[in-house]
Amino acid sequence: MYDVSLVRKKRRRRIMALVSFISAIGLASLVMISFLGRNVGAYTISITNSSVKLALSQKSDFVHQSSYIRIEGIKQFEENTYRALPPDSILDNEDTPFDYGMVGDVSNSRYSFFKCTYYVKNVGNITANYTMDVYIGKMNKANDGSERRLDDTVRIMVYENDPREDTHHKRIFANAAYENNVDRDGRFTSREFVSVAGPNNQESDEFPLAETFFSSSIAARYKVEGFAKGDMLRYTVVMWLEGEDPQARGGSVPEGASIEFGVRISAGEFEY
Repeated sequence: MYDVSLVRKKRRRRIMALVSFISAIGLASLVMISFLGRNVGAYTISITNSSVKLALSQKSDFVHQSSYIRIEGIKQFEENTYRALPPDSILDNEDTPFDYGMVGDVSNSRYSFFKCTYYVKNVGNITANYTMDVYIGKMNKANDGSERRLDDTVRIMVYENDPREDTHHKRIFANAAYENNVDRDGRFTSREFVSVAGPNNQESDEFPLAETFFSSSIAARYKVEGFAKGDMLRYTVVMWLEGEDPQARGGSVPEGASIEFGVRISAGEFEY
């Protein structure tokens, strides 16, 4: 269990989490679908191969490679904050279980964050290209009459690394800010702070800005080219509700709201 006793929160608000499966369409597609919603379900990663042969595994040795990964029992979410997350070496680690962010006792357990680490490997003979999209699905507004949505407070952190190297390269994504902030170069930007705003709303090492969602329907996009036979990448996706978001309307996570996220990797043959 993850200890969040030192986390500062404005107020704890619990959001139920449903994780389910949506089938993929395309030449070679991987789908990882995650819902922050009202119901409890499973977390599924699935891959369909044709001429391009990609495989999934939760371990780098690929002894138990599969076309899908299913994780049962995703529970409620509550607010957390970026500064209280474990270090990269723990989050981006195949030995850290998906429920590491669970807090509370058996009768009242919930998540302060959710993480999933998995590997994608080219197990065929054809070099591939693929695009990985973390996409945004349907959203339900708060049931408290405020009309607010969870895309204001959710944060998506994605690690992409070569498992042969001891690195933890990550990017953090958030919805656009309602008011302009100031980046490191002193320019106005719509990028939102990862958590607490810096002095004069300016970015610094202590107060970083997140990357703005790629579009209204895609939170983040990754492209991999020349993914040859035997190539392998490790991904870790971390999701949490940022309780110290400086521009969250109403000052806390909207009660009863839900949001749907998915990760889709669509692959095709690499053209030389």
